[in-house]
Amino acid sequence: MFTQWVKCFYISFFILHLFMKFTLSLIFFAMAVQVHAQLNNTSFDWSRPVEASDSGRFSLGVNTLGFTKNNEYFNKIADGYTLFGYQLNPYLSYQPFANARFDVGIYVQKDFGINGYETIQPTYSFKYKKHDAYLIFGTLDGSVSHRLVEPLYDFEKVLVDRLENGMQLVMDKDKLFLDAWVDWQKMIYKGDDEQEEVTGGVSIDYKILNKENSTLSIPLQGVVFHRGGQFDDNPNPLVTWWNSAAGINFEKRSTGWLQSIRFASYYLYFKDFSFQKLGIYEDGSGVYLNIEAKTNFNMEFMASYWRGHEFVSVMGGQLYPSVSSTFKTPNHLEDTRELLILRVFHNIKVAENLQLSTRFEPFYDLGNEKFEFSHGFYLNYTTNFKFKKRSAQ
Repeated sequence: MFTQWVKCFYISFFILHLFMKFTLSLIFFAMAVQVHAQLNNTSFDWSRPVEASDSGRFSLGVNTLGFTKNNEYFNKIADGYTLFGYQLNPYLSYQPFANARFDVGIYVQKDFGINGYETIQPTYSFKYKKHDAYLIFGTLDGSVSHRLVEPLYDFEKVLVDRLENGMQLVMDKDKLFLDAWVDWQKMIYKGDDEQEEVTGGVSIDYKILNKENSTLSIPLQGVVFHRGGQFDDNPNPLVTWWNSAAGINFEKRSTGWLQSIRFASYYLYFKDFSFQKLGIYEDGSGVYLNIEAKTNFNMEFMASYWRGHEFVSVMGGQLYPSVSSTFKTPNHLEDTRELLILRVFHNIKVAENLQLSTRFEPFYDLGNEKFEFSHGFYLNYTTNFKFKKRSAQ
């Protein structure tokens, strides 16, 4: 049995190793792109660039997010609840060279209705830039910055599990966006009664057509989750789950009141690579179709269709899997999930670096013939105060 555990451990990390080799090879052969996420989450992006002009400069930055999100769910797959609070991330930056940057700060999350703080964590990040590629060590440019589709990455993780720590490689050019990362979620020491947990992934979007008023791109995405270890005191077998998505996106832009319209379709896949299967499903799949319209009065509309069969998500939205994540009905299963989702976004730029966003997201569960919805209010503010460089003596 111990030999099987060791084999599974190496197989799961071999998958992560292949991810890194694949993305590194793309850097040397690809041309490149700037793409938008499946949902427009740009105002939630806390990425920090390396700028050659800041060489030798200190700066003080602040990221904040005030949020409230209410899920009016009464189904047996996803719980209904309300998230209400704020996040604060002040940090000090220093660029010793034109292509390297250090950030040291603290991340604080306050959930309203409780005493104290839900999270207080130090943040540390080293970022090295080479041409159009970034190597990041420490606190990652994670969360919605990975630009994963909703069934692969739950937007609510921005509100409840934002920080990621590990290593990351990012390329963002004219035709190619590439993001490969490893997020070390739980560390163990010899004899611990828990297992280590690690998530890794790759997000790629390649533009095969990039004209002034239209874009055609191919996204490829994959996420793997591993739970295990070699010197822990935990009898549970190793777990290795895999999610992937492949699709095609077409966007048409104009100068009228309808700024753009986008069509996006994805095929998603789940596979349990564990030697000893603990879950109900060994594999599953899903189809995810979207049409999105952006207007010149700060409104965005998106209609989506989801049909999943025995699909299990590594860290995706809670509405999409066939297995329940609820507190009261944790063993509930729905082999086939079929949803129609409408999203209405309203984004207002209140001031420089300050944006107010509201979202209304009703959906109809075709399998259970049930209508439910969620709505949210978000206030994002990011800024960076640069200190003067010390004059040469």
